[in-house]
Amino acid sequence: MEHRTTRAALATLWTLLVLTYAPAAHAKTPRPLTFIAIMNGGQVVPPTTTNALGLGFLTFDNQTKRLCYSLTYSGMLGTETEAHLHGDALPGQTNQVLYDLTPYGSPKVSCLGPLKPNEERLLKQEKMYIQIHTDIFVAGEIRGQVLSIR
Repeated sequence: MEHRTTRAALATLWTLLVLTYAPAAHAKTPRPLTFIAIMNGGQVVPPTTTNALGLGFLTFDNQTKRLCYSLTYSGMLGTETEAHLHGDALPGQTNQVLYDLTPYGSPKVSCLGPLKPNEERLLKQEKMYIQIHTDIFVAGEIRGQVLSIR
């Protein structure tokens, strides 16, 4: 009889533990948000005459608030002097530098942040852009708006 009571108590305890902790263990981790930036001279304000092209893939981790990027470009007329993530701006607008993008040259693979709440909002509203500056085009040779991949 004691053996059955112990077994029933253990089964009840096990059930309570599973019901209490299973949802947390199986809770889905939010997927990172994915973004793309297609960079060219036509998006720079004012537009440049370069034929250079660039491509950026970015991911934002909702838990760590870090933005990771992989950028590449080719065909630049000048030598890179700076690369930045800018915001609060829509296409055709300019605004302040939020972050330097490193290392110099192509490709660039790194992470930045954690983003501040207002920067996260700008990212999600597609109000950020990447701009690569060179010695020939000091104001920027190529630019690409950071757009969400849905």
